[in-house]
Amino acid sequence: MTFPFPTGVGGEPPAEYARLRSEPGLPRLRLSNGREALIVTGYHDVRHILSDRRFSRSAFTGTPLFARTAESLALNTADAPDHGRRRGAIAHAFTARRVRALRPMVERVAAEQLAEVAAGPRPVDLVGRFTMPFAQRVMCRILGVPEDDLGRLKPWVDAMMSRGRFPADAVSGAHREMNDYFAALVDDTRAALDAGRAVPGLIADMLAPRRDEHRLSREETITLAAGTLMAGYETTGNELGAAVYEVLRRPELTRRVRERPDAVGPVVEELLRYLCVNGSGGVPHVATADVTLPGGDVVAAGEVVVPVPDAANHDPGVFPEPHCLRADRAENPHVAFGFGAHHCLGAELARLEMRLGLSAVLAAFPGLRVAVPEEELRWRTDMFVRGLWELPVTW
Repeated sequence: MTFPFPTGVGGEPPAEYARLRSEPGLPRLRLSNGREALIVTGYHDVRHILSDRRFSRSAFTGTPLFARTAESLALNTADAPDHGRRRGAIAHAFTARRVRALRPMVERVAAEQLAEVAAGPRPVDLVGRFTMPFAQRVMCRILGVPEDDLGRLKPWVDAMMSRGRFPADAVSGAHREMNDYFAALVDDTRAALDAGRAVPGLIADMLAPRRDEHRLSREETITLAAGTLMAGYETTGNELGAAVYEVLRRPELTRRVRERPDAVGPVVEELLRYLCVNGSGGVPHVATADVTLPGGDVVAAGEVVVPVPDAANHDPGVFPEPHCLRADRAENPHVAFGFGAHHCLGAELARLEMRLGLSAVLAAFPGLRVAVPEEELRWRTDMFVRGLWELPVTW
């Protein structure tokens, strides 16, 4: 048996997660690059691996698992001290305080995008016309990337986020084009700053850090800028599309969000827990010492382990009725954004976009409904981030 498991339609986790969790010990499976790894699905074990520095991400070397290379991942495959230095260079842009200040901009982008949807024909693809461009435009404004360039960038991002969908030459070409684009943008921003011109956006912040310990090389700036754009819109845009779909499937939940938009927070948290959007399963780690996990299993030094957050979010020992979407779930300590040092930097921004986007689209279109039978929907089964390729809706 190989990992990750094939993904089917819908936002549910692969059935193999529940089976593996019910069996004793940690299963050893073969990864897509040929290496073997222990697959960890229990909630407490997953959190432990994600937060214990004896598990190294950078020690997992060799053939890349999918379309992303280690060189294109400034944060996801890095350990301390590089991880902390790079993260520190952009963390100020995603604090809770900064995200609260971004709310008016995010609301404007959502309203502008929905106005375009309303002015167009019906049915309309809500993913292609709202959830993705909404998340893309927000990240462009934060980074200082021209929104007019989104048409060039998206095909490259799609290829780089492939889990088998695109051929190798398309993937390598996308890596090259993406790097060249951001190299030019970083160099232009540097030249503007050197000339004494004010340049808005996070790329300019990276080139003029507030603290010397957060200073990046040119190559790190290029990689981190490109990675932040991709991470900032790929997951949120796709998850928001899947979230709208799941809410529209439940009329009582649709009414709740429409009637109480100020109470949409718990609904979004439950959607984050419920939806399984990680098409790669999880990030491989290598144990640098013998480690006993909370469940009692021992991971020997040198072993590769893959903690699976989507499986942890469906652990019945932590989340009663995990396969039910319960918007009134009182305790919801999900790990949709990871845990520990690699906890998602953009978690608060993603929450804001999910809350505002979901509320705004339901408020804008009374009677909004999916315009095609469920069996006609196309799911992203061969990409890093799961979701819907399109969501045709009408009202």
